[in-house]
Amino acid sequence: MTAVTAAPIRVGPRRYSSPGRGIPALDGVRAVAVALVLADHGGIPGLSGGFLGVDVFFVLSGFLITSLLLDEIGRTGRIGLKDFWIRRARRLLPALVVMVLAVVAARELFAAESTVSLREHAVATFFWMSNWVFVAEQTDYFSQGAPPSPLQHTWSLAVEEQYYVLWPLLVAGVVAALAAVAYRRGVPLTARAVRTAVFVTATAGVIGSATAAHVLSAGASQATLNRVYFGTDTRMQALLVGAAAAALLVRDWRGLAEGGVVLRSRWARWLARLAPVAGLVVLGGAAHLATGTAQEFRRGLLLVVAAAAILVVASVALEQDGPVARLLALPPLVGLGAISYGVYLWHWPLFLLINGERTGTTGWELFALRCAATVAVATVVWWLVEQPIRRWRPLTVPMLPLATATAATAAVVTMTVLPVGAKDAEPAPGPLVDSAALIAPEIPVAVTAPARPQVPGETRVAVFGDSIAWTLMRYLPPTPGLHFADYTTIGCGIARGGPYEYVGRELDQKPECDAWPARWAQRISHERPDVVLLIVGRWEVVDRMNEGRWTHIGEPGYDGYLRAELNRALDILGSTGARIVVTTEPYNRRAEKPDGSLYPEDQPTRVDRWNTLLRSVVTQRRNASVLDLNRKLSPNGVYTTRVEGIRMRSDGVHPTPEAVEWLTPWLTEALEPR
Repeated sequence: MTAVTAAPIRVGPRRYSSPGRGIPALDGVRAVAVALVLADHGGIPGLSGGFLGVDVFFVLSGFLITSLLLDEIGRTGRIGLKDFWIRRARRLLPALVVMVLAVVAARELFAAESTVSLREHAVATFFWMSNWVFVAEQTDYFSQGAPPSPLQHTWSLAVEEQYYVLWPLLVAGVVAALAAVAYRRGVPLTARAVRTAVFVTATAGVIGSATAAHVLSAGASQATLNRVYFGTDTRMQALLVGAAAAALLVRDWRGLAEGGVVLRSRWARWLARLAPVAGLVVLGGAAHLATGTAQEFRRGLLLVVAAAAILVVASVALEQDGPVARLLALPPLVGLGAISYGVYLWHWPLFLLINGERTGTTGWELFALRCAATVAVATVVWWLVEQPIRRWRPLTVPMLPLATATAATAAVVTMTVLPVGAKDAEPAPGPLVDSAALIAPEIPVAVTAPARPQVPGETRVAVFGDSIAWTLMRYLPPTPGLHFADYTTIGCGIARGGPYEYVGRELDQKPECDAWPARWAQRISHERPDVVLLIVGRWEVVDRMNEGRWTHIGEPGYDGYLRAELNRALDILGSTGARIVVTTEPYNRRAEKPDGSLYPEDQPTRVDRWNTLLRSVVTQRRNASVLDLNRKLSPNGVYTTRVEGIRMRSDGVHPTPEAVEWLTPWLTEALEPR
């Protein structure tokens, strides 16, 4: 069914016969919304709630789409579903396909971790289902850990498109039901009855959606938080707030689009001029104060923001001569609003590509570079793709099948270019990962299996350390003459206690990390190796709670503690007479803050302090030596992505399989008998 026809609806005379120029202030609203999103993703201080700009988009979409649907019903007594969906496809699909295919083509430029599921994300994006894919993957939108997917921002486009499919069908069903009732009663179906029914339906949807968000966020876990954030059912409240306002307030949409005067009474005009001021104040406060916690969602943050947004949207549409409407209608805002869809599409992958590592900049300078590139690309795509396709009016091409075929073709191309397993990358084996494939098996303190008999001429090497050491052991190629015993523990160094902060998150110390002295002593006594390789340092440079206060390396008291722990470790590892080789901590770049700066544990000064402390302790011992892993991986004295054409790190910390193979001759030389 492509159209739903109702009985004739009694409406007043119409003065306007074309959609006209639109409402400039609403383009200004789009500009404000996309600016909030850019500020949030760019790490602008004081705008931690910039992610709520998406809700402003939702409210505006709900308001506009419902106004257009009711206008069409009032003019024709029907909803042309096919034509409606074709208009949406013209507006949204071409630029989306171009962006996704560009990301697929440039996939090697993104962090390896972020493109592990790019194939699935791209296909889901083409069919407007990416939000539910992120829900299924338990993607953590608010986590600042592993690099996010370059298509993560498409979740909101999926929510909107699902609304574009379902809401017109629901409105058409409501109108058909009203028409049937009116026909049986022998009375005409009035526009007021239609608007009232749509208002009641939208309001019921708002209540249901807000209730779902409240209930689902009660668990206060990251999983439920992100289920609320990505879910269509929980985010539909903003779209339906806009829909309810349109049904309640808009009587003549085409008149509004032509700048017609709607509000005649003085008090109504004053109310329409004051309401957007209040709305902007609330939006500004939310953008400044919100951080995206489950408690905020449970307390109705999304509904409050939607209510504030509709105060702005509806007011500037109904009273276009008000001060806020005139402000939002300024040419720069209107221009940004006109290309806001493209800006939103392109900003996220471009922000990931134009980062602090590549540009050497941070803060406002990096933000300006990112925004300039985003606006430039969005403008070009707007001129070359969006506008020509929106103006294209073929006489013989069936547009809806064409749109479906376009999405399907793009999906096939993507699946062909990115077959399963095309990206040989995996999450970092650290405490932020919940992957059974990467969690090292728990090793009891007591080792009961007999030690492996020593082969004549073979050197027994016992390896202790954290996930960097674990990764080395995992990918280590055959080493004739050396037998390695892997006693590494993911996420554990020699620093004990906690909690600690890692990539901006406060984490609890794993219990096994605090038990390393007893565990190591038992393993050394059991294995009795010839050489011990110790690789630690990552967890010694983080911010950590120690003796009741937050501290870090470089503070004298904490340095003294680390020095004592390192001496304890060397005493245990050398207790059977084994030679000890201790590696320096390499420079790392696990992740950037949104503004391009480094988290504390990745700052080179901290790594240098640890390596200096390590050398001062190790060089005092006759049976111990330092192996400079940092210099090997960072030959230029800074974090280096590639050395001799080989990609060194899979995630900014852990070596790639190719890097381990490249390191092996250098490593085995240092471990061979002297």
